[in-house]
Amino acid sequence: MNSDFAPPADLADRVSRVWRREGELPASLPQPSVDLLVFADGSVWLTGPETEARTGSLTEPLTGVRLRPGTCASVLGIAADEVPLAGMPFPGEGLDAALRALRAPARPADPAIGRVLQAIRADPGAPVSRHAAGLSERQLRRRFLVAVGLSPKAYARVVRLHRAMALARASSAPDWAEIAVRSGFYDQPHMIAEFRRAVGSSCVRFFQAAAVGG
Repeated sequence: MNSDFAPPADLADRVSRVWRREGELPASLPQPSVDLLVFADGSVWLTGPETEARTGSLTEPLTGVRLRPGTCASVLGIAADEVPLAGMPFPGEGLDAALRALRAPARPADPAIGRVLQAIRADPGAPVSRHAAGLSERQLRRRFLVAVGLSPKAYARVVRLHRAMALARASSAPDWAEIAVRSGFYDQPHMIAEFRRAVGSSCVRFFQAAAVGG
């Protein structure tokens, strides 16, 4: 069972989706976000953002709440770069407790990093320095890590993967060379190499596997 749901309406600014997985994990791209995980026994964990896709199978159902960048720091009071990829225990039990924690009053999110995130999503192939919005490279990296859990360059690499797949799915006959350029890669070989690093296969094979998996 692999399902994705829209977040509760009052959490849409903090949560991008709620998902459920069971059994074999589907072919998927890495997710550059912190997730709140709810296990079958009710325990809740925080897990860090990905640059490489997870594979394997689950022995029990797993529910996840995918946080928008900045939510971990501004709402939960935990810097995103302090959340390990393997996860860390989080107080509470069950999905209701996880959602309750996300309804807590929030500190103001970092507006400069919000602008950088928007700029990267709009043009993930542009030099990160172009998105710096008056910040030094050191300031940008430090504040981005706190909000997102990845460096700006690592985040942009994952965004390019998602852009490429979105363009491929929107076409009846994907032109991979054009998709590479439109997604911000140097060229098609660069895109293929990035997909192999992140998901273990070329963009074409991943696209085919994801289509078969639904």
